[in-house]
Amino acid sequence: MSKQQVKIAWPFAKGEKAQLIWIGEPFRCDHKMMIKAYFRSQGRTEGILMDWGTLPCLAIQHYYTDGIITASQVPKGVQEIDMTIYPNSVKYHKRPWSIQGSSDSATSRSFVFSFDGKNVILPVIEVLRSILAPNGFLLYRLFESNSFPQFFTETYEPNKIHLSFSSSYELKYTKTGFIYQLVWLLTNRDLRQVYENIAFTWLQEKALIFEWGLTQSITITVRVKENNNSWTVLQIVNVKNKYIPYKHISISHPEIQDQVKSNEAKKYTYRAVNKMDDEEGLTLDEQVDGSTEDFDLVQMNQLKHEYTLVPKIKRIKSSSSKQRTKEDENTKKYYGNNDSMRSTADSGGQHLARGLEHQMLHEIQAQGELNDFINVLKVMEQHPNVVEIRAFTDVLPEGLGERKFTKLSDGVTKRRYVIAKVHMTNGKQFNIIEVERENRSLSMLILSSPNTHNWNAIYHCLLVNLVNSNGAWTSQTLKIIENRGVIVMKAKHSSKGIRHRSNILLNKLI
Repeated sequence: MSKQQVKIAWPFAKGEKAQLIWIGEPFRCDHKMMIKAYFRSQGRTEGILMDWGTLPCLAIQHYYTDGIITASQVPKGVQEIDMTIYPNSVKYHKRPWSIQGSSDSATSRSFVFSFDGKNVILPVIEVLRSILAPNGFLLYRLFESNSFPQFFTETYEPNKIHLSFSSSYELKYTKTGFIYQLVWLLTNRDLRQVYENIAFTWLQEKALIFEWGLTQSITITVRVKENNNSWTVLQIVNVKNKYIPYKHISISHPEIQDQVKSNEAKKYTYRAVNKMDDEEGLTLDEQVDGSTEDFDLVQMNQLKHEYTLVPKIKRIKSSSSKQRTKEDENTKKYYGNNDSMRSTADSGGQHLARGLEHQMLHEIQAQGELNDFINVLKVMEQHPNVVEIRAFTDVLPEGLGERKFTKLSDGVTKRRYVIAKVHMTNGKQFNIIEVERENRSLSMLILSSPNTHNWNAIYHCLLVNLVNSNGAWTSQTLKIIENRGVIVMKAKHSSKGIRHRSNILLNKLI
């Protein structure tokens, strides 16, 4: 994790300490999840809009200076103690709350239990960010029902669990600490049930409401402040005695590969025209698009996790990749500003068109209709007229305004698509676009062109207009693509078997 300081836009004077007095409920804004954090200094309260992914950096009642959220000062009179929470002793409590210095309405949600003769108040959001979802991946999945299969498949054997991650799962989350947290959540049924139920409740109530639900006792180290024989938990700093019921964990990911050094020159290289000063640090901007690949996970909270048994993790390498270190006259050089603006958003905002890499079919992880499409392509790839088929999958881009088609019928799960690139023996190439339909009469698109090379721009144009048209390939959009020299064919879906559907599709290409 980067040690660079991370800042937010700061409404207070330089050097002035402001206390974080409240963290609001998450809400959707500009197609992504946001929160409002309230800071108070010298009799003035300011509510600051932040991406939901910034939550791990926020410690209630702690002091912040100059907008730097990677460092905070513990308030006076705080004790750090160990306490054990027993499942039958916890009760959920809520009441209306008045935010000091603000007219915004709020609701206090907490778990209340007794420990060492004291009444303990543990905020719900602290349980969520420190126990259930202490990293960005788990934080954003909270609002998506049944989204785990989009990112990995689980295989269980005696004393062993294997997780096969898709390319949609970021490689940085395969680090040891994240894997232990994910497996702990997946393999303890009570934890998983609590976590997965949050999405359904939030969809109905638009609030983080959940029962304690844990059937095992859990020990935590907390910072508490005492008031009238009660302890209010300000921050959890350590979660202890976490139990994983498996001795062995194995994982696979398309990017877990052997790096083989090569004397070949690089195909491209990126160079910054300006060097960012390390002391300047990173600045978070809630209007910037979702996290980029080079964004270091922002997690100020030095939260520790202790396990009763530490399973061994085996990383299964899928293939080898070339590590090119040289450049020559054919190496394409890209230049850009290495600015310090970053976001902790998972998605949404001003979404940038990404050049996703096509993969071999066996590397693609898909569910339902899209998995059927991948199987059709696998059959088609065996035909003597087909040289190779590669594909990639992603979620639909955000359109203009609130567009329902970006989500499946549950209103939460993001709608996905697959784009396959088919190479034929006669030298022709076809691009096939298949989108999750959910009983809609939406055809596949087959694209080809002898002259077009910037296919990413074509894909983006089609998919954005598909979203804006509420799930229809409009004649106007297709005309725009055809005017760019692209031949467009539609292919209807068949209800017959995979081999029959493969033959129908292949006949359109031949």
